[in-house]
Amino acid sequence: MKTFASTIQDLMSEITQDAHIESAWLTAMAHMEHLAAEQILGNISQSTPPEFVEEIRTHAADEYRHRDVISKIRPIQEPANEAERDLRARLCAMTESFTMSYFGNPVLVQANNRFAAYVHGAITIEQFPFQIYSSYIPATKFLHIREAMTDVLSDESAHIQLGKKFRESLSEEDQLSLQQLQAIEKDMCRIMILRMTELIRVYKKSHNVQTAGSKASSRLAWMLGERPAATLAWVQALGFCESNAAIHMQREFTSRNLSLPPQMPEHVEDELRHAKLLHRSVLLERRRWLAVPGYKELEHKLNRKMERYLGRFFSALVRELKDPEMLYLYGAWGLEMRVFKHYTDLVKWTDNVGVAYIVSQILEDEAEHTKMVNATLNEKNLLNPEILKFVRQMEEDIFEKTAADIIEILAEFDLKPSFMPPYIAAFPSYPSQGSVETEQPALMEI
Repeated sequence: MKTFASTIQDLMSEITQDAHIESAWLTAMAHMEHLAAEQILGNISQSTPPEFVEEIRTHAADEYRHRDVISKIRPIQEPANEAERDLRARLCAMTESFTMSYFGNPVLVQANNRFAAYVHGAITIEQFPFQIYSSYIPATKFLHIREAMTDVLSDESAHIQLGKKFRESLSEEDQLSLQQLQAIEKDMCRIMILRMTELIRVYKKSHNVQTAGSKASSRLAWMLGERPAATLAWVQALGFCESNAAIHMQREFTSRNLSLPPQMPEHVEDELRHAKLLHRSVLLERRRWLAVPGYKELEHKLNRKMERYLGRFFSALVRELKDPEMLYLYGAWGLEMRVFKHYTDLVKWTDNVGVAYIVSQILEDEAEHTKMVNATLNEKNLLNPEILKFVRQMEEDIFEKTAADIIEILAEFDLKPSFMPPYIAAFPSYPSQGSVETEQPALMEI
């Protein structure tokens, strides 16, 4: 794996070769500064010490000023065509998902009050602009940008020191682990930088269509990446699928008054935790989409499809395996294999940094679950290649049919103005889907 520094350098080399792309990227950075200012002001509350309020407002004012400075120094102020406009929108969407998801990350949400959340968020999220701007300043070919961004970088350093000062005022019980937060921030930054780099490279190839493979499951993951609303609805459905699968497995034992296998309680607890993590990763963005007519219908349809997928999978498994323990182990194995394949595809294609981060974390847990299942099958002499082959093929057939059905649902919603993929000019639809010439209402100002 490349170092974090080399990953940043790869992005810098891509954006500084073309003034149009550099302007699109700076637009996204300005948008991120704006969102940071909004988060800072939004965290002023009764828990904020009165003596710090003015300094916090000054912090927010700095971020607003950075937004204006960065917008002003863009080499090209207005996009030359729809493809460039779409590239700006897509990069902005990435920075928005990064910012909103970071402030809702699993460690930061444990803060005892909003002031503590602001303090820890400010210390850690400021690391990103500090690191990225430090690499960008020597890479850009524009003297006026280097001068302006050097001043911005100086402010970011001061903000980190301000956060440290505020943290020293917190009681020990209000202090969160900076090490954990910095690790999360770095992981999320890496995900966003890699996705930005890949997106820009695809854009530079004369806007060629991205290819996702011939299977419906592969096309589905690609299509979700192109559709922000569908990504949110799908993550909701995946969360319910994680919890429903765990509950179903447990019910196979409790309904027969059988003792749970030793590994099951912890496994079930992990799956329920994954469901909460998935739902939390889209919470803020989902609230906005819930106001869009038709979004709830999309969620409902995707949930129903995943419920049917689980129902068909377990029904086929019960017909083949009568022993509850084998049902649990082989059922878990089949679902874990699907999680690996599908979640890996999601990370590859999605522009939603928060979703990609949480899914990556879940994949680490699933690796442990798979080891546990394989070890238990071996220990109990239950490992049967023929059963493994049956479960793998049966699950694949059911999921491919489910994926094909969901692709049809997404195509249906593409016809509605509020749901049409917003990046058609720069990133055409998958060849088999075609495109629809309908204007996409903006969900945010660019």
